[in-house]
Amino acid sequence: PRCAPELAELLERHGREADEALVCEVLRPELDRWKRAPKFATVVLTGLARNRLPNLAEQVLRFMRQGQVEIDVFHCSAALSACEKGSNWQLALSILRQMPDMRVAPDKFSFNAAIGAFSKGGQWQLAISLLHEMPLIRVAPDVFGGSAAISALEKGGQWQLALQLLSQLPLMRIIPNEVSYSAAMSACEKGRQWQLALSLLKEMSERSIAANEISYGAAISACEKGNQWKLGLRLLGQMSEVKLAADQICYNAAISSLEKAGEWQLALSLLGDMRRKKVAPNDISYNAAMSACEKGGQWSLTLGLLRTLPQMQIIPDAISYSAAITACKKGGKLDLALDLLRQMREIRLQPDEMSYNTAIAACQKDMEWETALVLLEGMLQAQLVPDGPTAGLVADLLRRAAGADAAFVLLAKLLRLWEQPSDHNNDNNDNNDNENDDNNKNEVLAEKPSEDLEESRSQFDNNYNNDYNNNFEVLSRGPGVVAIFKPAGIATETAVSKLSLQLARENDNNNNRPVHLSIVSRLDLPTSGVLPVALGGANSAEARWLQAQFAGRLVQKEYLCLCEGRSLGVVGSQGNVSTALLTLDVDVDRAQRTEVSPLGREAFTSYEVIARYAAPSLVEVGGTHSDCAEESELMLLLVRPKTGRTHQIRVHMASLGRPLLGDFIYGAKGASLLSVPRLFLHCRRIALRDLGG
Repeated sequence: PRCAPELAELLERHGREADEALVCEVLRPELDRWKRAPKFATVVLTGLARNRLPNLAEQVLRFMRQGQVEIDVFHCSAALSACEKGSNWQLALSILRQMPDMRVAPDKFSFNAAIGAFSKGGQWQLAISLLHEMPLIRVAPDVFGGSAAISALEKGGQWQLALQLLSQLPLMRIIPNEVSYSAAMSACEKGRQWQLALSLLKEMSERSIAANEISYGAAISACEKGNQWKLGLRLLGQMSEVKLAADQICYNAAISSLEKAGEWQLALSLLGDMRRKKVAPNDISYNAAMSACEKGGQWSLTLGLLRTLPQMQIIPDAISYSAAITACKKGGKLDLALDLLRQMREIRLQPDEMSYNTAIAACQKDMEWETALVLLEGMLQAQLVPDGPTAGLVADLLRRAAGADAAFVLLAKLLRLWEQPSDHNNDNNDNNDNENDDNNKNEVLAEKPSEDLEESRSQFDNNYNNDYNNNFEVLSRGPGVVAIFKPAGIATETAVSKLSLQLARENDNNNNRPVHLSIVSRLDLPTSGVLPVALGGANSAEARWLQAQFAGRLVQKEYLCLCEGRSLGVVGSQGNVSTALLTLDVDVDRAQRTEVSPLGREAFTSYEVIARYAAPSLVEVGGTHSDCAEESELMLLLVRPKTGRTHQIRVHMASLGRPLLGDFIYGAKGASLLSVPRLFLHCRRIALRDLGG
């Protein structure tokens, strides 16, 4: 048609936002021709769909209606296809609703295009509704629409509904294919249901449905999300057995799973395998491999990969540099970390919060407090507002160099910045030193997370559990902070969520709307005691002020714990534990384990023996401390952790051979001296500064 070149020229001049009047001006000479043969309009609409131009397609339909050109289902389907390819679900819905006014009945192609548009837009409710509406107007749904609907559920995070729809397809006379299964597997992957994803892959084989690269990619990605790197590698190997060539997505998922596990040798091996099999690695491939080397303490290899990127025609991004800076930090190479920051500026790549945070953290090893201040100033000049944990790292260096007062002077200046209205939101708390959690995401009003499997098996006696319907005991209040007593057996997230509602009732808020709170410190599920909470949102000045104090080691923490094992000395004896601790994810429910490791983060715990008790078996035979000095006993300790690693006290004491009584993860378990219903760990005191100083 003669209008196609003019439309192309119009798009070149005016882009995707071409004015309707201009479109009409170009199409007007074709009006009579289209009236005689509407199929010519179909060609134009199909071309617009191919070029992903839904707005222009809708304008062409509007021109046709105004010019009284007969519109048929082919025109509408082509316009809906443009919406699907252009990811414009709103326009697809509008066209679909206008079809009755045009006296056009949608067919399966119209429905499939609309469902596809809804899927790409994450509108799973609309996609499912449309799929179920098709039989009502005597349009038989097919596998394309069914698969698109499953994909919509996948994008909406509805893995249960995706599996349900997959099982219902045969009832709708639809035979699922590899696309249907792959979409359902991707839904399981996003829902961290790796077992279900693998069961679907097995089901495909049982039903003689040939899995493709997308199917295997979804399964390997599910294994990556579930920290099942060995299974992911096995699937990657199976692909060659079924004569499938692993693509970039499959390799990237496998390398990412190895990155999480710190298996840097295997990650590098897969990266080399990609090149040998002529699968082009991309930035995701290299960034994952670099992060694997970083986690494995291989700073030189990480830098080597970074230098390789230009040769592979890959432009390094902020993630690439952040991995390299982190590796240099762990390797104690502050100069190299700072040089990487300079390189970022030279190539006009603005360092992000993570890059600055990591560089500042690198200053800690050599007490480079002046360098840390320069980096902090660089953040401010780049209009990056430091979060609480980052500010705390600098404050910690000042505290060690010039005392706590100097640290608080710095934090007071930053507090004035935090109190100003700002669009800068920073939820990256990877450096937060809060007790019992290295990855404090300040989640407030969240649902109670899945408990660690072993801890959930050891439910605590009702004598130690607080009734969820009762109010929490408020121990203290101050400007920007409230401290409560958290009973054992209640997750910190659950406690803060319920406290929010409790404070709302006390404040007599309308509709009992929850009060915004932020978690600045956590206590383990089985730990009881003092829990401070910020009276403000995650990015509030109140939250950042308290986070900075925890990260800056300006908070005094005291715990009581009952340990078992050989004696630590007479009452009054003191000791320190300073072994580094590494925290790892152990399952898909975010459960974590911590272990002593040279690859871990700095951790420091001091303790004092305040009471000693003979083991129960010795008491029964009249044993005393004097005649069993070298035998096991129970020790009540006053513990002061300086850092706040996950399960720090429990792991440090267990590393000394004195595990906490009632510790079902790191403790003596069946060999314990005494069977108890709970962990004997209690936070008795927290000292910090509120906003009032």
